[in-house]
Amino acid sequence: MEKIQLKTLEPNEDINNILGLIDLITDEYGNYYYPVKLTTGDGKLKKVTLSHAYYEDAFSEIFYSGVLQDEIPKEYRNKHLGFCLKDRLVSVLERLKKDNRKIFTIHELIANGTEVSTMKLTETHPRSK
Repeated sequence: MEKIQLKTLEPNEDINNILGLIDLITDEYGNYYYPVKLTTGDGKLKKVTLSHAYYEDAFSEIFYSGVLQDEIPKEYRNKHLGFCLKDRLVSVLERLKKDNRKIFTIHELIANGTEVSTMKLTETHPRSK
């Protein structure tokens, strides 16, 4: 897959300054989530809706079959979709580490007084409706 040079992100250690669909949040089981909906006020993160990273990425990429098979990156042809999703997540983790962006935990969000909710994996992603 062709590598794209992304702009450098500002370092962040402040839980109230997480960026939607850029930063990642983790849980005690090693799962990663993108913050997809954030509500802030008075310099504080008040509410956040999290989407599991695999769920979010699965609805961010369209793979075609048949006639358009050549549009699928060669390294992912005839392989499980999970390979592409894993590689995307690893790439995001590497970028956040390189840019010194802290990966906060769900427990840290709750301790911050942030109301936390998650998107349901059993429902179609709103992007696909």
